[in-house]
Amino acid sequence: MPRGCNGKVIYQGLVEHHGYDGGYDAVKRFVRKLRPADDPKFSCRFETPAGQEAQVDYGEGAPTRDPRTGKYRKLRLYVMTLGMSRAIFPKVLWKSSKQVWCELHEEAFTFFGGATHIVRLDNLKEGVRDPDIYDPEINQLYAAVLSHYGSVAVPCRPYAPDLKGKVESSIGYVQSAIKGKRFESIEEHNAQLWRWNERWAFTRIHGTTKRQVRAMFEEERPFLLPLPATRFEYYQIGQRTVHFDGSVEVNGAYYHVPPHYIGTRVVVHIGRLWIRIIDPRTQQLIREHAVTGKGQRRFVEADLPKQTPIKVLALVERIGHFGPSCAIFARAVENERGALAARTLFGFLDLVNRYGPEAVERACTFAVTAQTWRLRFLRAYLAQHPVPSLTTRHKIIPEIDRYSQHFAFLTQGESYDN
Repeated sequence: MPRGCNGKVIYQGLVEHHGYDGGYDAVKRFVRKLRPADDPKFSCRFETPAGQEAQVDYGEGAPTRDPRTGKYRKLRLYVMTLGMSRAIFPKVLWKSSKQVWCELHEEAFTFFGGATHIVRLDNLKEGVRDPDIYDPEINQLYAAVLSHYGSVAVPCRPYAPDLKGKVESSIGYVQSAIKGKRFESIEEHNAQLWRWNERWAFTRIHGTTKRQVRAMFEEERPFLLPLPATRFEYYQIGQRTVHFDGSVEVNGAYYHVPPHYIGTRVVVHIGRLWIRIIDPRTQQLIREHAVTGKGQRRFVEADLPKQTPIKVLALVERIGHFGPSCAIFARAVENERGALAARTLFGFLDLVNRYGPEAVERACTFAVTAQTWRLRFLRAYLAQHPVPSLTTRHKIIPEIDRYSQHFAFLTQGESYDN
């Protein structure tokens, strides 16, 4: 046996590898004689009701061959321990993240067949964003996952790991079972942990309760919270500024919020099929939209100004008088953007004032052929094909005949005197 193993691991090794048929007490009495005398240490034990609490933490697994480098390196060891029965769920992994941390909780809840009301953890970054002594801040994704299962996170005070002593003890217990071993793959490592957990960890008589862990777990199982019908759907969390048109941009698409949020920052939850917009001050849901493609928009009619639809239809009708292609272009813009097409149509009228209806009609003919409804296409075409139009009319300067009449009237008296 490797150095540092406790009496329980020595007993398990003797049974599995040497055919020992004696009792554990004999091994324990022998090991006790070899243990050096230490100064007594006072500790307080916390007992929790069935289904009330689980404790989680990371430890260090055994050396395992990395498939990328071919070298051995130690893995991270995740352990969840139920507070009442001391049943444990161990698993090793190469690296951790916020989502991996949450997925491990889901696997543990599934293994136990239910969730606990609270989860006590250390102040590691995957779970706790700000480890404040009096007001700790939980990571939003972690809190959302636990809420999906009806549980809440309760972090320990900084530098006080003894408040989750059950999982600390469980990590040491699991590490003693793999101490001195090497594994060729992470699958082999986890398979060994699961066999050991079923064969030894569940059947052991716990030193504090003096009862078998499996028997206590069967008593605790009915008090666990029932699992939800589906697993949690993970999402990314970001922040966006609400544009002047009342939308936020996510992956090239636009999603609208009530107009009083214009110019403010909002929290955005980006899922695979949905987008949720959250008020950062109240943490309340503002809007939820189905994901759409780039350049497309999702909006609620109640968020749009009441006068906008009428104005857009009036603009489409006005533009339709310039020519058939102009009418097709305007209707296509209105169909694609709905009440949000007003600015594009106003820009269209500006092009008519600058280049004349005939030139814009020709540009729209090319746009209809290309099936593009972007104002910048018309602008680029007209810039390359300018058609100056001479006219005797101007909205500010009167016509030349009016100046002639005015000059003749002023000079009429002088001609009579001469």
